[in-house]
Amino acid sequence: MNINNNYSLQIKNLMLFLLLGLAGCKGPGILAPERTPVISVERVIRGIEQNQPEYQYMSTRFSGNVAWENRSQNISGSLRIKKDEAIYVSIAPILGIEVVRALVTPDSVKIVNRLESSYYLGDINLLNRMFNTDIDFYMLQSLFMGNDFPHFRKDQFSIRQEGELLRLHAANRMRNGGAGNPINQAIMVEPEHLRIRTNIILEEGSGRALRADYKNWENVNGRWIPSELQIMFSDEVDVSSLNMTYNRTTLNEPQRMQFSIPARYTPIYLTD
Repeated sequence: MNINNNYSLQIKNLMLFLLLGLAGCKGPGILAPERTPVISVERVIRGIEQNQPEYQYMSTRFSGNVAWENRSQNISGSLRIKKDEAIYVSIAPILGIEVVRALVTPDSVKIVNRLESSYYLGDINLLNRMFNTDIDFYMLQSLFMGNDFPHFRKDQFSIRQEGELLRLHAANRMRNGGAGNPINQAIMVEPEHLRIRTNIILEEGSGRALRADYKNWENVNGRWIPSELQIMFSDEVDVSSLNMTYNRTTLNEPQRMQFSIPARYTPIYLTD
C-alpha cells in the first residue's frame, strides 16, 4: 500500500474509532458455573428481537476514551444513525472544537480531518482489507445500538446459563443467504430484559477478537438503549479499546447527516 507514513497512521487511527477494530481476537473469557437454563434458545432470541428498539433515527452525544498503540485520547462528540442507511460521527476532543467528521454508509466511508486539512473517500471493502477484518455496516450499526446482527441466521445458537446471565454461542454463524465468512460468536444476555450484556466475536486461527460490553442502559421511549459501552479488539500483539458514555439520546427524531469537504483540503489516496 503506497501512502505517506504520517497519513497512513492518521487514517488508521481515525478508522480505528469508526471500525472499532472490528477484526476481533480471542477475547476475555467469562468464567462462571454452567447449567442448563429453563428458557429455550428460541425464546431468548425472540425476546432479544422484541426488546430491541424500533427506530428510524438515533442521536446521542458521547464522551469517553480511545486507546491504541500505547496511546490514549479523551474524546467527545456526537453520533447519529439513520437506520440501515448512514452512521454519522463528529469527534471534538479539544475544547468542543470538531477535529474529525465521518459518514459511513453500507458501501462507503467519508472522513474529514480538520487538524490536517485532509479528507478520505473510500469503499468500505477497502477498509476491511486495510484492517484485515470482515466487518460490515450493519454489524457496526448493531454494536452502537447494543443489538444482535439482523442479517445473520438465528438458528445456529446453543444456549447455557453462566451465573446470572444466559450465554448464546454459534461456532460458525452465517449471514442470511450464506454470503461472507461465518463468525464464531458468543452473546451474554441479561435475562430480565433480554438485552445483550456482552458480544464477543472470535476469529479462529488468527488470534483476533472483538468484545463489546454494555455496562449501563437508559430507557428511551420505553426501550432500553445502551448508555455506557466498551468495545475492545485485540490480536496476538495489540489491544485497543473504545469507551463511550451516551447522553441526551433520542430516538425517531429526524437527523441531518451533513457532510461537506472544503475545497482547500487535500485528498488522501490509498492504493494497493
